[in-house]
Parts: sequence; structure tokens; C-alpha cells
Amino acid sequence: MFEKNTAKINNSVDLMKAILGVQDQSTMEEELLTNSFNNDLEHLVQTIRQHLGMDVAFLSRFHNGDREILHIDKKDVCNNPLDKGHKDKNEETYCQLIADEKLPKIIPDTSENEITKALAVTKKLNIGSYVGVPIYFSDDSLYGTLCCFSEKPDESLTNKDLSILTLFAKFAARNIEKEFNVSKSQQDARDDIFEIIRNKQLSIVFQPIYDLKTKSITGFECLSRFQTKPYYSPDYWFNKANASGVGEVLELFAIEEAINLLPAIPEQYYITLNVSPKHLTSSYLQAMLDKAPLHRIVMEVTERESIPDYKAFRNSIQSFRERGMRLAVDDAGAGFASFQHILELQADIIKLDRSLIANLNSDHRKRALVAALIGFAKETKSKVLGEGVETLAELEVLQELGAQKIQGYFFCYPLPLKDALAFCEA
Repeated sequence: MFEKNTAKINNSVDLMKAILGVQDQSTMEEELLTNSFNNDLEHLVQTIRQHLGMDVAFLSRFHNGDREILHIDKKDVCNNPLDKGHKDKNEETYCQLIADEKLPKIIPDTSENEITKALAVTKKLNIGSYVGVPIYFSDDSLYGTLCCFSEKPDESLTNKDLSILTLFAKFAARNIEKEFNVSKSQQDARDDIFEIIRNKQLSIVFQPIYDLKTKSITGFECLSRFQTKPYYSPDYWFNKANASGVGEVLELFAIEEAINLLPAIPEQYYITLNVSPKHLTSSYLQAMLDKAPLHRIVMEVTERESIPDYKAFRNSIQSFRERGMRLAVDDAGAGFASFQHILELQADIIKLDRSLIANLNSDHRKRALVAALIGFAKETKSKVLGEGVETLAELEVLQELGAQKIQGYFFCYPLPLKDALAFCEA
């Protein structure tokens, strides 16, 4: 019987954390800006410093009570200790005082201002002149500041310089907010996925696979169903997980849930599990499979994404195939990638997509393509499974052409495990 592999991961939440490489989900919230946009902001800061002819320019944000430097540019001869990532308490900075309107936005000589000459940061950073403006989002929330300073007083600073800095700050605000909202949307999606995993709002249903030769059920395809309000389809959640960077987490959670049910399934049946090609080589999936009865597992490689190196892919799963795991190409005929998979993966099972099966009895082009795929399968000693069979006429054509297996609503809908096993007995 299957023995759960707990050496590496103890539960689904541990799996989630291990895959993401984080122990605290909040750390993901720090990754707000993409690399390309970061480069744009760095260029903006460099441009404004050079235009104003000052020693230091920086873009900061207010976060958790600190003023944090996100981007900074310094004159080559400037030895100022301020650097990217530097943090100071809000109340100790020019930035917060300017945002609170306690300091003017232009300070040509900090030694002549009663507040700045008394601030410790003035001496610490050797600030002689300063100009800075707050960065506000469209809802008037304060994000941070865009500032410049020099080590010497600069009486040439004017409102024209302030207008230019303000223009740059508005440009930065608009683009930071746009990127921030995209990242926030992705974080919200991650939160939804984590909630599903923590509360186990994903269940597995089983669709029987019928062998036309032996006239018996030989296995089940494991399919995910989500118990969320409002209800969304499995494709919705898996696409959402992929778009927000946690596709591997959700996919492996579904696989883990299915494998955990394998001991309750009689030995004569196998299960098929859907997996993206890039996740089939995941070390976390391989840890799950280490002690699983692989002779009872078929991995279905979906055609949603390509495999850049088929040889490397075959080598990475060879040990599992040697232990009995079978490989299936899912959605055959639905796209070009699936034909590449058929040619390159040396699959044990070729699953004909529903788009090929629909009206197979009345569409001669589909019939010709299905016949060709079945002929190819015979030459390569693969088996062909007709997926999504919904009518007796479709079944009869598949049988006539030599398909070995079928599944679909004509035979049986996906069912909870107890009902699926009862269907087999009946």
C-alpha cells in the first residue's frame, strides 16, 4: 500500500511554503515592482539628479514607520553613506517633515533653517541644500518622496527646479501605482489560493476509464473541484494560480490530495493525474512520488505549454517510468504542442481531445485524423483513449477505428470516490 512521504513535507501548507521558498507569506508583499520597471525608476532618479546638478537624488517610500530608500543616484565624487535599502524612522527624516508641511520643499541652505540645522540627519548625511516632494497615489494616499540634496548650500535652487521635481514625482507616482495595483491583484490571487489550500476547498472527483477490449473499468482520471463561493471552474483557479506565480503550489496540492486517496482504491485500478510539463520535474513532486506505487499512476502531460528540451525531460522522469509510472499525452489533436509531445515523449497513452471526438461519426476529416493517430499509436505500441465521449455514435466509431479506451459523459460523469467505486461494482 501507499506510504505517505513525510520526510520532506508534512502537510499542504508546508508544501506551499517550501515551493515558494518563504516562511512568511508577507515577504511576498515586498516584491511590488518588476525588474524592468525598477530600471525605469533608477533612470528617472539619475536623470533628475543630473538635471538639477545635485550630489544625491533618491526615491523613497514610507513603510512600517520607516523611510526606506528604494532608488538612489550619487555624483561620482560623492562619498555620502546613504544607499539603497537604507532606513530611518519617519519622524527623523526631511521626507516626513516635508510631507507633513513642517519643512519647505526647497531649502537652499540647511544651516539657516531652525529645524534642519537641529536635525541629527543633517550632520549625519552632510546635507547642505535640499529639495523634495511627496509622492501621492490617485486616492491621495502618501507613498513616499522624490528628493535631491547637495553637501553644500545652493542658493540657485528655484521654484522652476521644484516644478521639474514635482513633474517627475507625478510621473513616478502614476507608474508606481499602476505596478503596485498589478502586484496587489496578484497578491490577492495568491491569498485566494492559500485560503483554498488551508481550508481544503479543493476535492478530487474520479471519472472512470473504460477498456473497450476487456469491457471493464481499469482506472480513473482524477479531476479537481473547488468548493468556493462564488463557484468558479477548475480552469479559472489554475489559470489564476499560474498568473500570480503559484501555479506549482496549487497543482501539486491537487496531486497530493489525489495520491492520498489511492489507498482507498482497489489494487486493480490505476489513477491518472494532470500535470504541467514544467512541474513534472519539480523536486517536490518527485518527493511525493518517491514512495508511491507508481505502477498505479499515469501522469498526463498537458499541452498548455511547450517542453523546451525533450531529451532532458525524458531523462528527468526516466527513473519513475522504470518503476512503472506511465506517461500520457493529454489533449492530443487540440494543438501543435500535443503533436510534438506525441512524437517526442514516447508516451504510453495518447488521449484524444474532445474537440476531435465531438461529431466524429459525421465529420470525415476528424475521422481521418483519429484513424491516423490510432495507426501511429499501434506502430509505437501506445494505447489510444478517446476523451469526452458523449454519444453512442462517437463510441462506435472509436471502437471501429481501434481505440482501446474511452471516458466521457456517455459512460460516466466524474464522481466522488465512494460513488465512483459503487459505479464500478454495479
